[in-house]
Amino acid sequence: MNVIKVKETHTAPKTGNNQPIICTNNLNLWYGENKTLNEINMTIYENEVTAIIGPSGCGKSTFIKVLNRMVEIAPNVKITGEVLFRDRNVFDHSVEKLRTYIGMVFQKPNPFPKSIFDNVAYGPRIHGVRNKKILAEIVEKSMRRAALWDEVKDRLHTK
Repeated sequence: MNVIKVKETHTAPKTGNNQPIICTNNLNLWYGENKTLNEINMTIYENEVTAIIGPSGCGKSTFIKVLNRMVEIAPNVKITGEVLFRDRNVFDHSVEKLRTYIGMVFQKPNPFPKSIFDNVAYGPRIHGVRNKKILAEIVEKSMRRAALWDEVKDRLHTK
């Protein structure tokens, strides 16, 4: 098994006064007895593009899941070290609030085990939208903007 070891490099000089937005200090992660992340020290700056590259299975997705706390849903996870978002430990943020700032896009679709409607309406709901008519409008508008409405409109409420 490969263990991810990130070496921070910058190929271009810093532009402007970009502040660190995410910092990891001596980050380690185990799934049970298997160490997956090893002593990661990395700074990600605001308004800059950061790429995490490596071979399949080396821990890239695991690292990103730590940043927005998605890794917590896996059993037997142990994390040591520090992960800061805007100088505050990510584990001190509520998960919902943290994920409004640190999202994750999966290579393959990974919806919740709910209907299409409920998956699309999940974000607005956790932000307090309860009105069914408004939720329906948000879902339709979102599906139209993604050019999916015609494909899914007849099965919005099926799992």
